[in-house]
Parts: sequence; C-alpha cells; structure tokens
Amino acid sequence: MRISDLTEAEADLIEHFVPVAVEEAGGFADFRETATKTNSLVDRLPKLTLPAVAEVREGLESYVETKARAEELDAKIERTDELIDEIVYELYGLTDEEIEIVEEAVGE
Repeated sequence: MRISDLTEAEADLIEHFVPVAVEEAGGFADFRETATKTNSLVDRLPKLTLPAVAEVREGLESYVETKARAEELDAKIERTDELIDEIVYELYGLTDEEIEIVEEAVGE
C-alpha cells in the first residue's frame, strides 16, 4: 500500500500511532530514534501491523479531538502567560531593555 492510497482515518492512525511507537514503545517494531539512513522509519513501515481502523475508529476520533483540545489549551495558556508577563512588566515599570534582559534570563 502506498501512503497516497490511505484513507483519512488510516492516515490519522499512522500519524498518531508511529510517534508513540518511536517515543514510548522502547523500539517497538524496530522503531528507534537512532534509525540509520539504510534502515529508516519509512523503510520499517511495511513491517508495522496497525490495528484495523474499524476496530479503533471511536478511540482514534476521541484521541484526535482530545489532542486538538489540548493544543488549543496550550495556546491559551501561552497567551495567558504572555499577558501575565506584560502586566508584571507594567507593574514594575520595566523598560524595553530591562524586559529583554528578563526574558533572556528566563529563556523566552
């Protein structure tokens, strides 16, 4: 099967399953971050047995929705942090140069 022949659900399954296999499965199906050029992750895809989409459709849809909500919340948290920073800078009357020093010190 070529990647272009995948349904949207199959593509979602691969998109979300492979990173877990790489990061958390301890080399599951020989997926490792230290893959070589001659034995890449793409070369190993044909050996990977994915669950049938019909069997995991509900869970996959829930996972994709939850991940999207988590990304939205992360963005909101980041915007809130930036607003808090601005308020603190204003309360302390920091200049642009002082703000730059603070942000460099905390790695922003």
